[in-house]
Amino acid sequence: MDCPLTPFSRLLKTCRTWTLLAILPASVSMASVASASEISITSADGNMIQGEIVQLDAEGLQVKDGSETLTLPLDELSQLNFDHDPQPPLPMRAQLAGGSQLGITGLTWTDNTVNIAVARQSSLTIPAQQLRWVRFQKGNSATDPTWLGWLEETRRGDRLVVRRNEKALDSIDGTVKGITRDTVSFEMRGNPIEAPLPKLEGILFSNTTQDDATGDIRVVDTSGSEWMAESISMPVGSSHIQLRLAGGIEHAVPLDQVRRIGFAGGILSLSDVEVAAANFDSDRQDSGKSVNTSDLDNWFAPQSDNGVIRIQAPGKITLRIPDGYQKLIVAARRSQDVSEFTALRLDVLVDGAVQWTATLQDRESLGLELPISGARQLTLRASRMSQSNDTTSPVGAALGGSVEWFSGRLLK
Repeated sequence: MDCPLTPFSRLLKTCRTWTLLAILPASVSMASVASASEISITSADGNMIQGEIVQLDAEGLQVKDGSETLTLPLDELSQLNFDHDPQPPLPMRAQLAGGSQLGITGLTWTDNTVNIAVARQSSLTIPAQQLRWVRFQKGNSATDPTWLGWLEETRRGDRLVVRRNEKALDSIDGTVKGITRDTVSFEMRGNPIEAPLPKLEGILFSNTTQDDATGDIRVVDTSGSEWMAESISMPVGSSHIQLRLAGGIEHAVPLDQVRRIGFAGGILSLSDVEVAAANFDSDRQDSGKSVNTSDLDNWFAPQSDNGVIRIQAPGKITLRIPDGYQKLIVAARRSQDVSEFTALRLDVLVDGAVQWTATLQDRESLGLELPISGARQLTLRASRMSQSNDTTSPVGAALGGSVEWFSGRLLK
């Protein structure tokens, strides 16, 4: 069978689907062989093989081809998929410096140290400055846009988020002093507050001086935790994947709880994605104004500055999604240079179908997370909630103003 000879396929001497068996030292029992985890391996250039993971370290992934041992370099790997079923998700989640987002059953904060009860795994102890946010309640379609929008904003202090009801969130800015199983100790303008956990949506911690460069390796477990690791390892015969996270924090994930491991290239900034189209909605109205079409086209051309995509409303931008990406994370806000505006409807379309919609009022930020596995195109759209008859305002204001889509990224 003819096929392109990539570095990965040359190493395997084929581009067919293989079943790989482990080479184990004589000291490892057959019981250990039987418990090895079967994985599907995808190379950086798209080749796929099936096998059993034997060893993983800085040198690469070790597998067996007939009578010889093969080491697949990590820079030639894209993804490892394990045949492990997901567990029911837990409502409480936390994010660490470096981007790890964990499913948890609780946490406590004492003397600048945070102890996190990770779902179905051993607990994790970290310095308090490594904690980025914690969400105590399960989100819903009404509260998620506000929560996810606040996540992406710059904060000078900590923010206590209160669930006013099932449709709205409030916030209080101050300083967190400690967390117990029942309350959060919080100081606002010098006044101490003991806030009961059942009344809280979560806590967002100060992020103005934090360098949150993520690790190159993303490990997803059966509880829905997403570990962003700087390095991972698994010795021969081990039942755990050892992770090294940002700040030198280490954690072991049981091998039978690993669902997916993605290597370098697993995060793509939305502002770096190829633009397929950027244009006006076909039903726009200009309220009697005479507007040069070429000028409008220039206004709608996507502009990128520090990862922010800007468009004029009403309008939309369509992006081509590269292969392999499974999740979209992005937030939207009105540009600060807009002084006159009307309420906007924001939509995100995946392959032409609306998957998320929200109303942008005033200067709030709204955020979202969407699955996009297998999708080819992504559209960001802004349209007015009502038409304006004001013929004296600048065209940009009458149209709805500039919208910024920020902190956008695609995850594998």
